[in-house]
Amino acid sequence: MQTDNEISRWEEAIISLPDEQFFNTMRLYLGEIKTPYNKQRLTQKLASFIYNEKNSNSIITLLDSFDVKILTAISIIPGATQEILTDFFSGSFRFSEIYAEIANLTERLIIYKSKNKIDGREVLKINPLLEEKIKPYLNIKSIFPDYTVSSFSNEDVFSLSPNLLSAFISYIEVHGIAYKSNGEIKKNEIAKLEDIFPVRAKFVKFLMNAFINLSFVTKTEKSFKINKTRISSFAKLPENQQYALLCAASVSRFSREGLKKEAQLLLDCVTSIPESGYTRESILKLAFIAGTFTEDGSAIAKKSRFSMILESAHSTSRWTDDPMQNANLLDRMIESAAVFGILQEIGKTSDGKILYRGNFKPQNEIATDSMARTAQFPRVLNIDSTFTVTIMPGLPLSELIPLTSFMVIKKFGVVTEFEITRQSVSAGFDIGWLPQSIFEKIESFSAYEVPKSIKTNITEWYSAYSSAMLFHGFILKVTDKNITFAENNPNLKKYIKEKLAEGIYLLNIPFDSSIDEFIKKSGFDFLGSVKSSVTESEFVTFPLLRAGKKLSIFETTSDEETLQTSIAAAEKLLKSLKENLECTDMDSNKKKSLSQRISNRLILSNEQLSNTAVRTEILEAGGMDFAGKVHLLEAAVKDDDIVEITMPNPNSNSFITLIGRCLEVSKQAGEAVARFE
Repeated sequence: MQTDNEISRWEEAIISLPDEQFFNTMRLYLGEIKTPYNKQRLTQKLASFIYNEKNSNSIITLLDSFDVKILTAISIIPGATQEILTDFFSGSFRFSEIYAEIANLTERLIIYKSKNKIDGREVLKINPLLEEKIKPYLNIKSIFPDYTVSSFSNEDVFSLSPNLLSAFISYIEVHGIAYKSNGEIKKNEIAKLEDIFPVRAKFVKFLMNAFINLSFVTKTEKSFKINKTRISSFAKLPENQQYALLCAASVSRFSREGLKKEAQLLLDCVTSIPESGYTRESILKLAFIAGTFTEDGSAIAKKSRFSMILESAHSTSRWTDDPMQNANLLDRMIESAAVFGILQEIGKTSDGKILYRGNFKPQNEIATDSMARTAQFPRVLNIDSTFTVTIMPGLPLSELIPLTSFMVIKKFGVVTEFEITRQSVSAGFDIGWLPQSIFEKIESFSAYEVPKSIKTNITEWYSAYSSAMLFHGFILKVTDKNITFAENNPNLKKYIKEKLAEGIYLLNIPFDSSIDEFIKKSGFDFLGSVKSSVTESEFVTFPLLRAGKKLSIFETTSDEETLQTSIAAAEKLLKSLKENLECTDMDSNKKKSLSQRISNRLILSNEQLSNTAVRTEILEAGGMDFAGKVHLLEAAVKDDDIVEITMPNPNSNSFITLIGRCLEVSKQAGEAVARFE
């Protein structure tokens, strides 16, 4: 049931119509208006006309498939405007078709325009007096149809995985990534990465962008290096959240809230794609709708940013390199999702459109960090005497990062190959690994012991490594009387990484971190704070996302038979009205005008065929003389109507069509100049 407030808003919208439009509407449905008149009472009479069971049933019966598409879109897009619907359906319908349909639905009293109080935009709403009867006809499948795969894709299935990310991190950890002066990765570096990671061409670029924008890497003089603190924090997130954040960050740098919003939008959008798949255009529409809701499900008032995206979608069946086409953030994020395998290509429709489905794991299949630690570790690792380590899938990223931190990637695949080298194990020693802890870590994931030859080499490498050391970090120096206190104080002892000399200690506090917590817990209350010029990251922890959920718009569905039955009944009603019109006694011009109204589904009953309410209208200028065409343009200027002009193309034998508003007609000797927008 509709509230009194909604009905009041509809009445206000009708009363606020320009006088000519208001009285034309009243004459169309109520007949000739007698003076004196009152707009309020006339509007209430119009409401009574709609409430009439016969009339409301006729209005609903005359709905067609195009009506249902537009009404469904209005019902699922909060704050839908004419411009938003034009953009939303671009590629499917022309601007003039959407404009004419909205005007027609308004004249038929099915929708009305209500001004948004925030920005003054004219928002389209379904007439509250008809909404309950219209609901059974609304069908989300009229906008998001069920697709059938005509030819299946035989491309290798690729997607982000914990093994892939750990391999990529391992490469940066040992080799770094060289970049040019403008910040781009060097070509020879990309070639090396593509040789190790046999993935799609754009993968390295997108993943590196994500690492930079999430501050997983820091710039040294010539190379990128891993930020271990941030990457370890990220690895503790659920897997789907990791991939959504990577995808969002691969196309732009966001604030914490911005990152959360875009990543959550992607999660919800991908979760809503059915197993049968959607085309790129449908995914973009889905993402657009998903972006109009807040976390609690309420609507966000937003302007359309959709036309450029859909132009890009219609220009090619695959992702494009054209920066103008990919300028929109949403478009690029969906492209990134396809590159990362979050969207998986499953095949093509009969008309050649590529179908994608979501490739996120169901939430109940994702092992969290705590689950992985309490469960028995899977034996996914094998190491041979050539120092080659093979790791099969099965471990979460939070376990793989420490495991591979003393290895270097050789080749990524279903079974990923790492290698333990002197350089890679030295990188492990740098972050605190000792030979014995390395052996224990490997054996916790392997069914076999570490070969003795490898143990011997790693032990020798550590001996050489520890024979001379460079230290970088916070140094604590205490007087002789405080040495015993420092070495036996548990709150302080846990911060000591290395005893450099009597009373001199290297602390295991990152150099770019605040030392205030250490000072607070150490017991040395006389120590002052250490000031640093280092700027901390914009956000130090990652936003928590909820699990992706299917959008509620998919509850808006009806039985296709309902519409088909209505279409048959509509044809019968229209035929009956036209037959009755032919039997009336009126001139041909009036009959032609009324016949046009019947075709436009504005006439609901024989009572409306009264000649007293007929206003003859000329809507087309085909075959007219010059004066007639000028007169039609002048009428369009007066009524602020949309005009469609077809004329010869001066550069070919074809015709061109312009659609817009005629702003002014200036008559001159023997000609007229129309200013057209």
